[in-house]
Amino acid sequence: MSSHDEYSSDEEDDDLIGNNDTSEVYLGFVDAPIIDDEEDPEDNELPTIEDTFIGSKPIWLHPKSQPEESAITCDNCHKKMALLLQAFAPMDGKLYDRVIYIFGCKNSSQCSRTKGSVKAIRGISRDPERVAEIKSEQDSAIQKALDEKLKLEDQRKFNIEVTKDLFTKTNTNSSNPFGESSTSNPFAAASNPFAKKEEPKKEEPKKEEPIKESYAKIASKNAPKPQKKKISTISNDDLPAYNGSFVYVDLEKFKKEGLDPELEKYKHLIEKSEKGEESDSEEGPSNGGRGASKRRESSSGASIEASSVLDDRYFAAFTDKVKHNPGQVLRYNLGGRPLLYSGKDDIAKRFIGTFNIPKPGFNPGSERQFELQLMPKAIMDLEQIDETNANIADILNGMSWGTIIVGTDVEDFIPEENFDEHHVAYIEEWCGVQWEESV
Repeated sequence: MSSHDEYSSDEEDDDLIGNNDTSEVYLGFVDAPIIDDEEDPEDNELPTIEDTFIGSKPIWLHPKSQPEESAITCDNCHKKMALLLQAFAPMDGKLYDRVIYIFGCKNSSQCSRTKGSVKAIRGISRDPERVAEIKSEQDSAIQKALDEKLKLEDQRKFNIEVTKDLFTKTNTNSSNPFGESSTSNPFAAASNPFAKKEEPKKEEPKKEEPIKESYAKIASKNAPKPQKKKISTISNDDLPAYNGSFVYVDLEKFKKEGLDPELEKYKHLIEKSEKGEESDSEEGPSNGGRGASKRRESSSGASIEASSVLDDRYFAAFTDKVKHNPGQVLRYNLGGRPLLYSGKDDIAKRFIGTFNIPKPGFNPGSERQFELQLMPKAIMDLEQIDETNANIADILNGMSWGTIIVGTDVEDFIPEENFDEHHVAYIEEWCGVQWEESV
């Protein structure tokens, strides 16, 4: 049984529509812009492999190691796609670097809503030097935590040693705890906490039960030693690009009360929806400035009832949750559940109830889990649309997704034959796009 099956239906709904008050989700917010000025390189602000950012050009795990050309090519127009997100996403306990890339086709007018116009790639680097460096960092962190624990334990023992005899009655004929009995004297040599103490004997570590090997490990052992993968010749100069911005990550926090000021200007939509009126507003919601305007405008510019914005409880919950952190461009919750933009499309059906994300074909004995999603606020930052001055043409001619959801292999497996001579491998992962509704 999948761990996702353990949720009750009520719990699933709470997670998917955001009714819980607490969160284990990490949010990404746009920080400083990426600067790549060839004329004045001293002012450059360029990302490294350990940064998370939107737009710009990808940073590969090795300068000469890139994914297959098909992985960054649109399946519809067959043009190279642009980087939407690069997320540095190491896994606890793993001794390698790991990155998630999301690419999208810039030919929105032709390729929007088409399969294969948005793709996700997972990359791994097992460079021996880097592995040794990560191991050293982890060992140092473990040793530091152990030292802190021993320090606290020694302090606890010290406190017990100092106070254990202070209020103990050793003479049945006397109630004075500070009597002459040497056994009750807390400052006697025998109970002197500063006296030299024998080192406690170290306990022998318990033998751990052998862990059942996964399909991926067994398969990799049984497979013949593969030839090293040929290095791809993709050049970043050949890739289109959006404006780039660094992303900083913080734990999701909720506002206690009050409506977000950015949502006040959309209050009339709810009122008109209740009256059954129509709206021709071209304004967008604070979840990225895109959703409500698209749902109110068809590709021909015809207005539709504002109630269509509100008749989907998942979309309503999406908007309600995002209003607490309207600047979010990324949600990360490995093994958790995505925040659905709609409850009506085929992508929603994969998450409502039992998870139904396609299993990884490269590791058929495994399954996929939700890892991260790109949020619509990223569109405004990638296309540098000024929300206060944007017109409907700018919005309709741009990207038209509500959220991009990425599911990755729970075993984080990549076949050995995918690794090249630089110990780097890339694999396509499942990517589900919830598009804006069209009329």
